[in-house]
Amino acid sequence: MLDIIKALLPSICVGLLFWYVFRSIVRADRNERQQVDKYYSEIEVSGIDDNPETDVKMTATKSSDYEKSEHGKGDAPRSHG
Repeated sequence: MLDIIKALLPSICVGLLFWYVFRSIVRADRNERQQVDKYYSEIEVSGIDDNPETDVKMTATKSSDYEKSEHGKGDAPRSHG
């Protein structure tokens, strides 16, 4: 019986570690969503109007813009392995 416990102990410990990490991630996500909902409900209650000049505007990025950026030219060799 002791041999079975010794054999299963590493798997049980890894399973508990996985459960704990996953639980922490789910709780953090839930708390973040609650805070975001609270933030937006406070904005709605306060009646702050949206100012289009301060909104962030999403624009499409051309590949040539990326290649010219600080990230490099895009022609660097890639390792496949």
